[in-house]
Amino acid sequence: MSAHPVSSLPATVLHRFIGTGTPMRDLVRAFPWHTTVLGPIDAWPASLRTCVGVVLHAAQPMFLYWGEDLVQIYNDAFVPCFGADKHPAALGQEGRMCWAEAWPTIGPQIDHVRRGGEPQCYADQLVPIVRNGRLEDVYWNYSYTPVYDDHDRVGGVLVVCIDTTPQVLAERRRHALDLLGRALLACRTEADVAVAIEHCAAAHPRDLCGVQLLRGEASATAVSDTGAGVIVIQGAELQLCAELALAFQVAPQVPVDGACRQFLEQFTASVCATLSRLEADRALVLAMAESERLHGDLDSSSRIKDEFLAMLGHELRNPLAPIVTALKLMKLRQGDQADTAHEQQVIERQVDHLVRLVDDLLDVSRIASGKVELRRETTPLADILNRAIEMAAPLIEQKQHRLLVDVPTVRWHGDPARLAQVVSNLLSNAARYTPAGGHITLATRIRERCVQIQVTDDGNGIPATLLPHIFDLFVQGSRKLDRAKGGLGIGLALVRNLVQMHGGTVQAYSGGEGRGSTFTINLPDSVVVAADPAPVVAAEPDAQAGTGVRVLVVDDNQDAADSLAELLGALGYAASVAYDPAQAIAAATASMPQVAILDIGLPGMDGFELAGCLRALPQGPGLTLIALSGYGQEGDKSRSRAAGFAAHLVKPVNLGDLQTALP
Repeated sequence: MSAHPVSSLPATVLHRFIGTGTPMRDLVRAFPWHTTVLGPIDAWPASLRTCVGVVLHAAQPMFLYWGEDLVQIYNDAFVPCFGADKHPAALGQEGRMCWAEAWPTIGPQIDHVRRGGEPQCYADQLVPIVRNGRLEDVYWNYSYTPVYDDHDRVGGVLVVCIDTTPQVLAERRRHALDLLGRALLACRTEADVAVAIEHCAAAHPRDLCGVQLLRGEASATAVSDTGAGVIVIQGAELQLCAELALAFQVAPQVPVDGACRQFLEQFTASVCATLSRLEADRALVLAMAESERLHGDLDSSSRIKDEFLAMLGHELRNPLAPIVTALKLMKLRQGDQADTAHEQQVIERQVDHLVRLVDDLLDVSRIASGKVELRRETTPLADILNRAIEMAAPLIEQKQHRLLVDVPTVRWHGDPARLAQVVSNLLSNAARYTPAGGHITLATRIRERCVQIQVTDDGNGIPATLLPHIFDLFVQGSRKLDRAKGGLGIGLALVRNLVQMHGGTVQAYSGGEGRGSTFTINLPDSVVVAADPAPVVAAEPDAQAGTGVRVLVVDDNQDAADSLAELLGALGYAASVAYDPAQAIAAATASMPQVAILDIGLPGMDGFELAGCLRALPQGPGLTLIALSGYGQEGDKSRSRAAGFAAHLVKPVNLGDLQTALP
């Protein structure tokens, strides 16, 4: 039987400790070991054979240094740790030559074990090595264990290791992103963001040499240069900030791989999110500033409106005051036997209604929101509806409508003026939107203590699209350019609010355009079923009530001053007038009155100033002051009380209030 070369014998016969079936086992078996200090495999001592067998059959990365030259043998699990530079040349190479760049670190550690030192374990140890064409930071968990030869001396060193670079870099990058995130939270401007980026890069020099924030055209033209370590991440690639990019100068010892790019993308995403937040904050600030400006404009407009309405109410009350006073004088002088008694009653009712309208005008927004106080009393329902008919009668008569009325004889508890206003509005609307010669019906039904009032017409009707909004403020039906039907679009809104204030409801129904309309008011628990109370006879003014009391009336409206003085005279007071503050001071200096009724809106010197001047005169401290004004808001009354006025009367003066205020 012919002999075969040793190297060609099957592994099952020779060198079984090396094994087969893996690249490294095959490389070790085929390597020309006779060219090294280890010599041919057949000459290897048992201790070397045993240790090589352990290394080549281990699943964990292992590395063996043997002999004085530290010749290297490693297994398949260690091959990926080399990268693309050292393997397979590292097999059989001397350690000092293979790991020249890392020898200052690992050389002393190996020598420590070879000289009998205790084995050491190293965790996440930085051992930079050349791999993938560059010197990279590589982190390891490893240990050095002495291997004894056949002569019981340290013949080699066994290295068991794991490359932990991915985990170390991941943790370091997480820390960098956390630091960046905290810094970005405090940023208020884009300049702050740039500073935060710079500080983060400076705090992590082993990852980033620098970061540049690019905007606009610079971001669009920037490109990556992997060879130079420049990586550009576009915000648009991340579907975040358009026209923004970050250019990263990656540290040369860091591999630019998928994990590195993911880190740079997360870095960019954090910056984009912050810049988006700043833009949103700026937009919010601008929106808030605009909102405040608009709010200021609205407040200004509202204030101007309130001032205008107050002034308008004041100016309307001024002419009403002498009219009401004149009516009181006519009644005092002529009594109920006057030929014009009916006309006086009509004028008085209409003036009373006009006064209420002026009150409404001063606070129309309060009425629309249902905040008007109701003056409840028990009144015959027929009287209320007759007053409503009287208010709407001119328009009904003008358009020659036929009005059918069905009113029961019951007493109703609520605000009679407001209910008259509600029904009058409905009757006026029916007259306005019904062609001439139409028919209007005012019907009332009583069910136990509930009253239902219904106004029906055969006029223009209400379109189906308008019907759901008919009670909204400023909503009106179609009209021609001549505005022949008039109206401001607030009547039905007031109707609804006033009815709701009484705890009732109002509904509108129409079959459509040209089919008329029906408005139904339901007022629950408002019919008074108890026996009628004994009639209360209003006390007539006592013409002698004010005998001997001297009253000075000061008003720049001469008609108002004169008529009020005449009324006071008819009531038995010794009244005198002054039309301006100078006359008032002169009159009081000559003869101090007991009571002074002062118009607050006097020219040159208002009523408050005049009151102070009169009080400063001899005998002035005992003077009773009564304020007279077209302004009747609570603030106006409070100011009068604070100025020392005993009473605040609103024009036109109610005779009962006047007599109550006078001594």
